[in-house]
Amino acid sequence: MITAEELKKIVELAKTVPEEFRQKCFELLLNYALQTLPPITTPSSPTHPPQAPIAAPKHKHYVIPMDVKAFLSQYGIDETLLWKFFLIEGTEIRPIYHLKTTKKAKAQIHLALLLAMQTAISTGQFQVDIEMLRNQCNEHKCYDRANFMKNLKGNETLFKSVEPDQPLFLSPDGKSALADLLEEMKG
Repeated sequence: MITAEELKKIVELAKTVPEEFRQKCFELLLNYALQTLPPITTPSSPTHPPQAPIAAPKHKHYVIPMDVKAFLSQYGIDETLLWKFFLIEGTEIRPIYHLKTTKKAKAQIHLALLLAMQTAISTGQFQVDIEMLRNQCNEHKCYDRANFMKNLKGNETLFKSVEPDQPLFLSPDGKSALADLLEEMKG
């Protein structure tokens, strides 16, 4: 729970950013304040001595985007599962998962879903850049040059559209497949 004084500080701080960013800034600051217990204190505020947190969150400086929280909630996935597959430090996000499949086509789709999750963790958008996917497929040794786009188009229900040089945005079916994949991988 935050105090009225702390809420006022958040509002004042949000007012210092350009108009188009104020709402998002306010939401992020409020979300951060609500996630970090005890309430935020400042050195110039002697009436609120520092207190030990009840339970320090594992990633206290990282705020999961609302769309990712909604996704996790919709599919009943525990937020801690993200930390099993992604290492998050400050604003950097690195995958730490291992693909279990050896079939190139299936691995390509799994990578597309996981890269969309990685992008969503940082931006809130469940999308993957096709070139990024191509590069990751090369790194994971599952790139099939002749069938790369054909495989994506064969799984087009997972994406809102499949066009060369356009990002792949997950469709509702794609988000469902991602949820299934995360559950399968947590094994």
